[in-house]
Amino acid sequence: MDTPKQGRRRKLVSFAIILIILIAFVTFAAIEVNRWWQVRKEYVKMGFAEDKFPYRMYTERELVETGRWIGESQELINTPTRVRPEQTYAIFRQALMDGNMDKAVDCFVKNRKEEWRKSLYEIKEKEYLKNMLNDLPEKLEDTYFYTDDITGEGTKDRDLDHTTMSSYYYISKNDPERMAQTMTFLKNFDGDWLIEDL
Repeated sequence: MDTPKQGRRRKLVSFAIILIILIAFVTFAAIEVNRWWQVRKEYVKMGFAEDKFPYRMYTERELVETGRWIGESQELINTPTRVRPEQTYAIFRQALMDGNMDKAVDCFVKNRKEEWRKSLYEIKEKEYLKNMLNDLPEKLEDTYFYTDDITGEGTKDRDLDHTTMSSYYYISKNDPERMAQTMTFLKNFDGDWLIEDL
């Protein structure tokens, strides 16, 4: 049987052990929370996470749709084509011919729409629309496309179901230097190819 002095000592030792374990746990938790916070802060800065607690990471789809993801998305690669670039370009060109800038803007990828809306309305206001149409090819099928082997014609039978980006090259009719211009299309999750740049 313990004496009162031994009982107090045993309680004191037990308390000290519990206190040490508690301090170690709190220290470990503080280190991990700080590490988590530093990582999340970087992700927020890069645009990969929301800027409000709990700083949820964006999904790959959200990153692609907002233009934050530049790399290849496996989900997007495997999305079957619904609207080919040639179809989008035909709608875009007809909209320009009709002077319907809003319809033309709808042919652009989501994160470039406002920038192109401003540009197209400015082009229309300055009466440069006819010049723009003269510079662009009548059909996308008349352009060249880049392959690893060659630059050549033949956009019609191109397999677009296993890629997310497609670039087409054309020569402006009014360019005396005959410099190639690039038109880039990106596929969205609906399988529609939209203009990213021209």
